[in-house]
Amino acid sequence: MRTVGQVLKEEREKKIYTLDEIEKATKIRKELLEALEAGQYLKLPPPTFVQGFIKNYGKFLGLNTEKLLAIFRREFSEKVHPPRILDSFTNPVDKKGFRMTPARALGSLILGLIIIFFVYLWIEYRFLVGGPFLEVSQPVNQYNATSSAIEVIGRTDPEAKVSINNQEIGVDVTGKFSQEIKLSGNINTIEIRAISKNGKMTKVERTVFLKI
Repeated sequence: MRTVGQVLKEEREKKIYTLDEIEKATKIRKELLEALEAGQYLKLPPPTFVQGFIKNYGKFLGLNTEKLLAIFRREFSEKVHPPRILDSFTNPVDKKGFRMTPARALGSLILGLIIIFFVYLWIEYRFLVGGPFLEVSQPVNQYNATSSAIEVIGRTDPEAKVSINNQEIGVDVTGKFSQEIKLSGNINTIEIRAISKNGKMTKVERTVFLKI
């Protein structure tokens, strides 16, 4: 039994048409026409599309399209000839990547300004409601001293006032401070305070053991 592709090809050759001419007349790509004539259904889209190709191709050649479709239905079996979707269907050529447009650029700028504004508000909030930054690097907590004099070293905000055991000490322009103090007993508690301009306080305590 002749296949639908063979019927179409024989009629085309009988009427001396080339595949290029059929492509131009039916708007069906040449590679699909070749696959249809050869019965290569793996190279064709799903059956619905193929039936449309057959109708257009057969109509152009003056054939009975109903008979052509009947031949196709008898011939074609999805189990034997599972159709595949062509790359041109799954990956359209007009797929576009991301492009920066003036509207997107403006939106990004506005978003950036909003983020900066809220970061500024957060910093101001921390400044108003929180105490100043305070870090004591020396001595460490529960330090064992072998001398009655030790040095307290740390840093804070440059504008803050620092006191050690209620005695105010100096802070340089970068916020660093250093002060030598005397230990008075075996167990000593050193209290370091930093107070901001708005009166907020941060406190750090160190316990130092004197072993002489």
